[in-house]
Amino acid sequence: MKTKLRLVIFAGVFVSFAVNSYAQQVAQVSIKFEVYDDAGGYKDLYFGLDQTATDNIDIQLRESDLPPYPPTGAFDARWLLPENNFSGTLSSWSDYRFAPGFPYTGTKEHRVRYQSAEGATKMIFSWNFPPEVTALLQDLVGGSIVNVSLSGIGIYELTNFNVIDRLKLLVYYNDIISDVNDETSGIYTFNLKQNFPNPFNPATTIKFSLAEEAEVTLSIYNSLGEKVTELVNANLKAGNYNYQWNAGEVSSGIYFYELMSDKYRAIKKMILLK
Repeated sequence: MKTKLRLVIFAGVFVSFAVNSYAQQVAQVSIKFEVYDDAGGYKDLYFGLDQTATDNIDIQLRESDLPPYPPTGAFDARWLLPENNFSGTLSSWSDYRFAPGFPYTGTKEHRVRYQSAEGATKMIFSWNFPPEVTALLQDLVGGSIVNVSLSGIGIYELTNFNVIDRLKLLVYYNDIISDVNDETSGIYTFNLKQNFPNPFNPATTIKFSLAEEAEVTLSIYNSLGEKVTELVNANLKAGNYNYQWNAGEVSSGIYFYELMSDKYRAIKKMILLK
């Protein structure tokens, strides 16, 4: 089986990962969890579920073991994998856990470790969860310092991040289904994907799927809730779609895109950096 060598620059050091070029797949449930500070540090982390996932590094799901932490003053954010009750050395930017099937109901624990860029005064956590997912963000001593419930769209700011450099994220799934479509069988679900790239400048692609024919709108809003543009307003058949938004002269900031039909509504966040 062929492999390819991926070369990554991490904190000024070239690091290579051997990646199977034919066996990679998209996790059946993948949810973004953003970690950033107020000094320019930023990282998208992903967690979720898959029927092939383990508690170790799952190359087929695009997980990869990261090199050691960078020096103090350089931003870093990563998941600590649950080997030996989270006391091992494995870490990754994605952490997918096993689900025996879908719909799935259950709880998974993740742990995030972070350090700020030089000059930062706060660490920020941002999320946009589907309705079937809620979570609890806690410190490792029973939530005596950090104990925050997460649902929907939200942001949490941590100021004493130099004392607490890791948190646990307890994720509660309630009858969640796989958001991976079986395109070969022609079976689709209603689903709005995270835009890519994100952050972006000046253009990004938004993908979604429809389970059946529907009148659909895809709209962009600014952080004040004002509509910036409407990318789609049409009757579409069941299937996969992708549309590109070129922000043009729109200013930097946080924007939201909403997919709406008479049977489905979803909103996701994106960041324009110019």
